[in-house]
Amino acid sequence: MMKFYDTCALLNLQEDAFLEPFAISSITLLEIEDIKTSRNKDEDIKWKARNMSRLLTENPDMYTVKVIYNEQAIDLHEYLMPNSPDGLIAFSAYLFNVTTPIIFVSDDLNCRHIAKHIFKLNTEGSSRKTDNDYLGYRELTLSDEGLTMLYANNGLFTKDMYINEYMIVRNESGDVVDLLKWNGKNFTNVIAPKIKSNEFGNVKPYNGDVYQKLLLDSFDNHQITMARGAAGTGKTYLALAYLFSLLEKGKIDRIVVFCNTIPTLHSARIGFLPGTRDEKLLESSTGNMLSSKLGDPYRVQQLINENKLVLLPMCDIRGYDTTNMNAGILISEAQNADIELLKLSLQRIGADCKCIVDGDYHAQVDDMNFAGANNGMRRMSEVFRGQDLYGEVCLQNIYRSRIAEIAEMM
Repeated sequence: MMKFYDTCALLNLQEDAFLEPFAISSITLLEIEDIKTSRNKDEDIKWKARNMSRLLTENPDMYTVKVIYNEQAIDLHEYLMPNSPDGLIAFSAYLFNVTTPIIFVSDDLNCRHIAKHIFKLNTEGSSRKTDNDYLGYRELTLSDEGLTMLYANNGLFTKDMYINEYMIVRNESGDVVDLLKWNGKNFTNVIAPKIKSNEFGNVKPYNGDVYQKLLLDSFDNHQITMARGAAGTGKTYLALAYLFSLLEKGKIDRIVVFCNTIPTLHSARIGFLPGTRDEKLLESSTGNMLSSKLGDPYRVQQLINENKLVLLPMCDIRGYDTTNMNAGILISEAQNADIELLKLSLQRIGADCKCIVDGDYHAQVDDMNFAGANNGMRRMSEVFRGQDLYGEVCLQNIYRSRIAEIAEMM
């Protein structure tokens, strides 16, 4: 049976709506146009509207528009209904249903109630899984009996788990008793690798941080890892420490840092910076980050001169290919990339390379064009989770300073 989408469901579904032919109301087209240019809508919904306009243009054969005319809208009064957008969209579906049986799909409860109770249509919500709270792991607190059940029958606790999703198991006292990873058939044990390098020394999870243990395991066992977390949780420090340990052991030949040097949100621009590309990058947030982690900017410059460290601005990334470089790729501050830019960056990664993507798309987006549904990290997580080469961990604990920890509450 054909689906008839209201505006809310269509915007939530995005590309998923075009998997099979569907119908919409002409009122939905008007609402999408209004949302695109509205000053009162947030960037998330405005991006959804812009993207939907593009999808509708690119896929004209996948949908039918039921046009509502003025004289038809008057008929709503017979149902004691005002000519509101919700009423008109539901009425459009009712008229379309006369000749073509449909299921009316809406994520707006009011619109769904009108369609179901006034116009007697079959209704449902959209089926898109908007799992934006995915952390890369689950936490489970069990009694002794529950622990016995866990080890006797994994399937009782693994419903809807993704491949390479972690499980933190605690007892009733809150103590961590096991760290597990789901491989699609059973659990495997998690053991954080030992990291040692001349640049960073011996690196291990701070205070035995359980989330950092998971992240280090993901670095070591997956070709690509997304490291998420607030400022001060250690995501970039651990990523660089791990990559430098590989570099010094000869497991990779160089480290390539993809960077998109967006000025910090709400800050003033400082204007043109003189110098070469590397000199400009060393004066940017990327240079500041590397200098703070490696000790000083002179060490960063030395590594660049030795071709052990490459800084690549995303503005120059098209045509770049890391195949046969045997490199460790760090896509730093990746929250400052939209879907197309991060997609292009990931398409540069060769099969012989290991990639770490770090950032915080909840709190550190510096350009609202990259916010909400248009955020590259958010979309990457949705697409990559469950792939056998991918892991994701969201760090929870801030260690930079007590000031940083308190500031997170602002």
